[in-house]
Amino acid sequence: MRTELNRRSLLSRGGALAPLAGLGLLAGTTAAAADSGTKESRLIPLLGTWAVRVTFQSPNIPSEAALFAFVADGIFFGSTTGAGHLSLGSWRPTSEGFEYTFRHFMYADDDGSWIGEVRVQQSGRFTSAGSWQASGTGTAFDTQGNQLQVVQSATAGTRY
Repeated sequence: MRTELNRRSLLSRGGALAPLAGLGLLAGTTAAAADSGTKESRLIPLLGTWAVRVTFQSPNIPSEAALFAFVADGIFFGSTTGAGHLSLGSWRPTSEGFEYTFRHFMYADDDGSWIGEVRVQQSGRFTSAGSWQASGTGTAFDTQGNQLQVVQSATAGTRY
């Protein structure tokens, strides 16, 4: 006796399960990095989500709150109250701690038009098991790639 399969039903269910399979792959990547014995395994405390405070040396730029996420394969995701949208970048271990870089777009406040981007580079180290500090620069560019400004900044992250 042969059972008929409803291929459309199977495909639609498979599509719904694909994101869950992807999450499983991410979890596997994190576990593999933890067991690898590489520099990344020493930085496993960096992996995950962080509440961050960003301060600037320039007195006319107010501090910002931020949310950062560091992923095992070296990908960085973040958002700051100043940018108000997603920042994307990467991170890597160093002999002193870690470095991360990211970019986010800048928009005009009055009409929301794109006016350029900010490229951030930071070097950090852990201050405890649940916190770190970093410092570096943020460089603003216009839409033509012309450098507008370089600002020194510092970040302090606390795990959440």
